[in-house]
Amino acid sequence: MNQPTELVSLIIKEIDSYRNNSYEMFEGYNFSAYKLLRRIGLYKAQIYPKGKTDSQGNYKYFFDIITPRVNSEVKNVDFDTKDILLYSDAKDDAIRILLANVAMKDYLAESGEAEKLNEAVEQGSEWGNVVWKKVGKDYKILELNNVMVLNQTAKTLEYSDVIESECLLSSDLRKKIDVWDDVEDLIKSAKPEAKKTSPEFYIYERNGEITDKDYKKAKGSDKGKEDKYILAKVIVGGIEKEKPTQLLFCEEISEKPYKEYHRSSYAGRWLRMGLYEILMDIQTRANEIGNQIARGLEWSSKTVFRSSDRLIAQNILTDLQNGDIIKSTDLQQVNTRMEGLDQLIADWNRLMELADKLANSYEVVTGESSPSGTPFRLAAQQNMNANKLFDFIREKLAIAFQGVIEDWILPRLLKNLNAKEILRLTADSGALNQYYEALVNDWYLRNLLSFPPHDEQIAKDIKLQKLQEIMKNQEAVVELEEGMWKDFKPRVRVSITGENYNLAAELDTLNSFITLETDPIRRTALIEMAMLKKGINTSALPKTPPLPPPVPPEQEKGMNGIDEALKNQSMQMA
Repeated sequence: MNQPTELVSLIIKEIDSYRNNSYEMFEGYNFSAYKLLRRIGLYKAQIYPKGKTDSQGNYKYFFDIITPRVNSEVKNVDFDTKDILLYSDAKDDAIRILLANVAMKDYLAESGEAEKLNEAVEQGSEWGNVVWKKVGKDYKILELNNVMVLNQTAKTLEYSDVIESECLLSSDLRKKIDVWDDVEDLIKSAKPEAKKTSPEFYIYERNGEITDKDYKKAKGSDKGKEDKYILAKVIVGGIEKEKPTQLLFCEEISEKPYKEYHRSSYAGRWLRMGLYEILMDIQTRANEIGNQIARGLEWSSKTVFRSSDRLIAQNILTDLQNGDIIKSTDLQQVNTRMEGLDQLIADWNRLMELADKLANSYEVVTGESSPSGTPFRLAAQQNMNANKLFDFIREKLAIAFQGVIEDWILPRLLKNLNAKEILRLTADSGALNQYYEALVNDWYLRNLLSFPPHDEQIAKDIKLQKLQEIMKNQEAVVELEEGMWKDFKPRVRVSITGENYNLAAELDTLNSFITLETDPIRRTALIEMAMLKKGINTSALPKTPPLPPPVPPEQEKGMNGIDEALKNQSMQMA
């Protein structure tokens, strides 16, 4: 391939513009996604931009008030792989859906996909944005610090060119020799530094529109049109950061390989707000207050004396011994109590209350004990209302997860689903007999025209004979399974239920009916239902013994006659 410079120069200019320029988001306000992401990264790592000491050499403590609130949101979103469900509207897909769901749960746990999905929940809360990228047959979650969205006002990545950056060693770069061009030339251009065993290579991948002229020139042709644009993937690399020198790959693509999630709404920029940005000013002020109190307490904890007598010891704590007598007329202890401590504590408490409002991290949400005397119904109602925000986040996450699973995870799962694996999964799940029956029914329908005319009973006999055959011969299962997944296109539903949220809502509903119910038996049954949902074993509790059954009228008359006879007999004997 000829060595073009147009695309390499274009990417260098775009990188420089993204890192060093800002755009006017509103009149009088300039915004830079690069600077904001860098600042968020520093806060997440608990690093001060100008070091850990101030101008006077005092150590600056970092009082992390964001991480606990992030953990609270992740816990309350409560995503789990059980929330992923495959379904199909076709009636004939019932058994295939059953088997696919069993296989999906096993695949997510064994392949590490569940960990990726959980990582997306954490990143969505922290950064406010998640970007998934298709890589070959797999996918990965991108680090936002390594993603440059060139059109920072874009609502989605569909409306912006995107540049990704990564750093590779020569061993990683050599793996791309069969895919990229001029890899050997790039490796040879590097000179290992004295402190490094292997040089580093900075790779930039751009997915977006380029002119047809630049694309054709990269392919070795001069017939491209300058006013025509095409969607292409361009990869460049170099040995200096932000200064690529070689074009490694250039191909036209039909769509961008991204899916995305945003925690908050669009406000004029692609980069939405996460908890680190939302709480950034509060974190800054909390650090100031915390360090002010730390320095003040350090001074107030000192013991200082004053005296006008020049002959007195310079430091009575170290210069005097036990039993020494001090001769002084005005020796007094200096009050070193920190002034303004009460105001700083009040300001800290005000900031923490504001942070709880912004992050929706009240006591009832974080799991802390409610104040003494708080009614159960009130606590449940507060928890349900506080969790409405998490319910909205669950819905947005579910939409993003649905696209990732349906387009990228599910096709790979079905492609690798063979008969041997299905037999193992169905045996573990107790659905083996259903799987055999589904195979036989599918085989019968596919070969129906080859059978002579027959009634329903003969059809049952044919199926039974085939069922006995495959139960004895596993190779027959493999043969039948080949056509089972043909034209099978299930859909994905992700419903992040949130067990804690549902439990509070169900208990609140039961409590409403318990209050309204007047029948004592049904009221007791409703109370026991609520207790069971909270994990209380009602069978072990003492119960009122049942009342004796009522006596029928006829039997009651007979009993009255016997009582009268016994009474008369006792009177005669008297």
